[in-house]
Amino acid sequence: MNSRTAPRFSAPNRLRRLSSLLAASALAGALIASGLPAQAAVPLVAAPMRQIYMAPPELTGEPAVGGLLKADLSWTTPMVVPEGGSPSLSFYWTRDGQVIPGATGQTYRATAADYGRVVTAFVTVTYDVESTLTLQARESLRIAAKPRARGFNGDNTMDIFARDAAGRLLLYPTDGRGHWQPTQVIGTGWNAFNLLLSPGDFDGDGTVDVMGRDAQGRLYLYQGNGSGGWKKAIQVGQGWNGFTAIFGAGDFNGDGTNDLIARDASTNLVLYPGDGHGGWLPSYTIGWGWGRYDSLMSVGHFEGRSDLQVAARGQYGNLMIFSSSRNGSFERYTGSTVGYGWEALTTIGSAGDFNGDDKVDVFGIDRSGQLTMYYGNGADYLAQGLPGSYWVGQSAVGWGWGSFTAVF
Repeated sequence: MNSRTAPRFSAPNRLRRLSSLLAASALAGALIASGLPAQAAVPLVAAPMRQIYMAPPELTGEPAVGGLLKADLSWTTPMVVPEGGSPSLSFYWTRDGQVIPGATGQTYRATAADYGRVVTAFVTVTYDVESTLTLQARESLRIAAKPRARGFNGDNTMDIFARDAAGRLLLYPTDGRGHWQPTQVIGTGWNAFNLLLSPGDFDGDGTVDVMGRDAQGRLYLYQGNGSGGWKKAIQVGQGWNGFTAIFGAGDFNGDGTNDLIARDASTNLVLYPGDGHGGWLPSYTIGWGWGRYDSLMSVGHFEGRSDLQVAARGQYGNLMIFSSSRNGSFERYTGSTVGYGWEALTTIGSAGDFNGDDKVDVFGIDRSGQLTMYYGNGADYLAQGLPGSYWVGQSAVGWGWGSFTAVF
């Protein structure tokens, strides 16, 4: 062979070489498909996605600055088809459609940043990586200005105002857990008013205020400073001496600002919507024939839902509540009876949550001057559905309250 000539394969040799290569390829393919070699790549096969079924959560609680909201799932249970495994739940909350940083729990306490804005919740149910479901709550709620229940001294706990015979205005603060804090004198000369009330934050500055009506029918707003004192007093109305009852209604029409309800001489109820700046929007009648009730008051979100309730004591001592879905009217003309024997009390009122369970309570003063707190059951009455389940008990929390000329 010429040393400069490249080696060549004969035809039979080329065929044998090709057969060997094909055989090696087939063997490698078989080994990869069987998964035998440790280094072989196994194709991923996605688990089939299962169908999840669950109703959306319901928002319960107090849709106001400082109020606690909950994405309630107590009335629904997730299920998956095909069955298997236990679900995990995660939550997030949005404000005007934007995710609220850090709000990842089943509950959310509304802040000043939420005032006047729309808040809702989302829940994600997860069974496995391929089987998840995200649901938005059935409600989206506009957060109202700070209510009466958030207190006067800035600690967001319930307070009670009382006026003594000398005309001093006293503040009885609580610690939010069923105990009183030291009493404070926060004003003098308040015997000039024949009616006193607290509308919550009426001027939109984030602090709870007080209103008083004088003998000439002038209505004054005393602006709270958020730390148990005052900014200034301004007149916000006149001609209010024709009303036989006036009380703060919370955000009754759902626009985010606090309102008043008044009963006129014809026993009609009139809504005076606040404009959020210490003034008024046009008033209108929301009820007729309310003369049969000798005591009227707001009890806030007494039923533990986004609806507002007004309480009224009837001529036979029965206490009734009337609900509004915050649309500027009552849901129905007939109220629900929540108790009897309330004729024994000379004063009935509600200032928020006394014992710290985030449920609205009602207080009453009897003829001996004893102050009794009646503890509301909030939304839990819906699950129990039993007579008397609006309440979870009562206790005497003060004595000598009969000497006050106003308690609110």
